[in-house]
Parts: sequence; structure tokens; C-alpha cells
Amino acid sequence: MSFISRIIPSKKILVVDIWTYKVKVALCEYKNWEINLLSIAEKKQEASDIIWSEIANIEWVSNTVSQAISKAIKDHNFNPKDIIINIPTSTIVSCWEKINYSRDKKNEEIDVNELDYIIWKVEKKALDLAKKEITKKTWFYDVDMKLITSSITDIMIDDLKVSNPMWFTWSNVNISTINIFIPSSRYNIINTISNYLSKNILSIIPLEFSIPKLLRNSEYAYDDVLFIDIWNTKTSVIIQKKWVIIGFDRIEIWINDLIKNIKQKEKTTTIQIINTIDDNEKYLEEKQQFLSVWEAWLIISMKEILWNNINIPNNVFLTGWWDNNFLRNHIKNINLNEHMLHWVKPLDFIDIDFKNDLWISWDINDLNKTNLWILSMILSAKDIVDTKNNQVFQILKNFLEKNEI
Repeated sequence: MSFISRIIPSKKILVVDIWTYKVKVALCEYKNWEINLLSIAEKKQEASDIIWSEIANIEWVSNTVSQAISKAIKDHNFNPKDIIINIPTSTIVSCWEKINYSRDKKNEEIDVNELDYIIWKVEKKALDLAKKEITKKTWFYDVDMKLITSSITDIMIDDLKVSNPMWFTWSNVNISTINIFIPSSRYNIINTISNYLSKNILSIIPLEFSIPKLLRNSEYAYDDVLFIDIWNTKTSVIIQKKWVIIGFDRIEIWINDLIKNIKQKEKTTTIQIINTIDDNEKYLEEKQQFLSVWEAWLIISMKEILWNNINIPNNVFLTGWWDNNFLRNHIKNINLNEHMLHWVKPLDFIDIDFKNDLWISWDINDLNKTNLWILSMILSAKDIVDTKNNQVFQILKNFLEKNEI
């Protein structure tokens, strides 16, 4: 007699990656453990549509997304209703909380009703704590923020790590969560875009939350990793410990600032600067000045994420357009002892193997570093599709739909 596995119906969705210069759309099918990338398309964005990572023209961005979707579905006879989308905004707040719940009936098994109650208590307390964190990070006492993502990152029953606490006994349940907020004004913009497209948003995924998913099937999946994602106008810093995102931060400085400094001293074009930025003899003074400021902000961000832990992950994963040699050389030579921090082991820049690590059905020749952002969203989307089959996360989802901050 053969084992009979429960068959999960396939789910087709559109993954929409909006960023300053382009919109990318992936048409995906999720079935059981498979991720099938059916097509991927992109459409160039006008420079005036997104300014400093903020959507400046909703109608034009919506139209660009619509055109990219049309290209992605062109050779297919269906147009999915559901989308997963990122959020281009400079204002994003992450709050990581670890909360203990002490059970009154420690000798009885945890059932679904108690699990529902535990998650309600944990998330309510986490959201109350998040309000204080938002005030600290935004400098506004009463700012209207929207909770877009809440994820349970860790569950411990006494000293045992579990994926689902149901049917366990024992007395203490420790649940770690990460909550991600954006201003309601930005959320409303994304909602307007989805209405224009006549699509249903399954989830809004910040890239800081999805990028670590790139390593989920690699040899580094359960390692401690420092992720540095480099945009035109900012840098995202994410720290993962044993597959758990413990926090992220943004540095509001990057390549545009360096280019401006160079242009003030030399008569040259942006393209010429970009093409020669890795030359060790070019713009040496400007690069040193810039990197000293960037390094100071990097240290502040890492300390903010790590709290009292002084150990920086030795594995460093760089993504973004401005992953280059002069940056890598600088990171490798940072003296962390000067900042009361240190690498536990020698620093190692790590990469993914597109052929073996992604587990996405697609022509591997079409996948490269320019696709990393949308590939990370595709991998994150699988978790979102799978939540309907996970009782813990389904209860959490129901809670979030009823509670706003």
C-alpha cells in the first residue's frame, strides 16, 4: 500500500517588484513544494515616477505595472487575480519582540483554542511595544502606521524549539515575532495601484524581509549572515541568525551622494563615474570620504539590530546594483574592534548558486544578480501561499486582519 499525500491545489500569482528605474513582474505557479516561474517581464520606469524611493506619480507607476503584467501574461491564457508586491518607500519600521507566555494548565496539551489565545496575547503585546519603537524611529508621537507584515520567527516550548506548539504540554511558551510597518499614506498608494490593476494584494513584502529567502536552500540557510542591499539612495542592513531575521535597518546614504561629490570636483558624467568607480586610482579622495561616513552609519545600524550582542556574522551577502570591488575591499578592512564589535571568524563574502540553490523551475541562463530582488520575492511568496495550510500562521493572519495599529 502506498502512502497517500494530501494534494495542495496549485496557486498562480503575479509577483510585482517596483523600483526606481524598472518594474519587474513574474508570473508564478506554486504547487506542493514546487515553484514554477512561468514568465518574467519588465518595463522601464520614468525617472520622475519615483523620486528618492517614493512614488511621485501614482497613475504613471500604475500604468507601468499594468504594461509589465501584460507582457508577463502575453503567452498564457490566464491572468491571476492575486498579486504580491513590494513597497518603494524610505519610511519603514521593523520591530522585533520576544515574549513569554506562562500557561496555567501546564500538564494539559495545547489545543487550537489555547493556541489562538496565545498568539492573540503575544501579538497584542508585540504591537503595543511596537508603538513605542515607531515613536522612537520616526520622531513622531502619534504617527499613523500600517502593519503590513508580522511573522513568527521562533517558538520555544520551555527549552525546546518547535514549529507548532499544538499538542505539547509544559509551562512556558516563548514566541519571537518581527512586525513591519509603513506609513498609512504609503499603504494607501499601494492600495490605489492594486485597485487600478483590479488585483487582490495577498501581501506587501519589503525587500529587507524577502532577501534572506535567497539562501533558504543553500548551505548557508541556517548560518548567521549579514545582508547588505545597496540601492541608489540608501543601503539596507539585515542580520539573520540561524535562519531567523533578528532585524533590519536602512542607511539613508549611498551612491548618489558619492556621484554628487565627484561631480562637484570634476567635469564628468554619471555614466563615466559608474564605469570607472572600481578603478583604484580614480576618485580616491572622494571614495575615502564617502566610505568613512557610510561605515559610521553601517556600525550604528548593526548595533541597533544586535542590541548588546557584539558579534557580527562573518558571512556577508551583498545584493543591489552597487555591489562592487571598492565596497567589498572597504568592508573587509573595517576595524570592528574600534567600534566594540568583531567578526567571530574571518569575513567571508558568500554568493548563491543559481543552478542548485534557488529551486525555481526556469531557464537558469536567464537568472543573474540583476534578478535577485524579484527572485527573493518569488521565494517569499511561497511562504505566503503555504500559510493557508499552516494552522499557526493562519491564526496569526486572522489576528492581523482584525487588528490595526
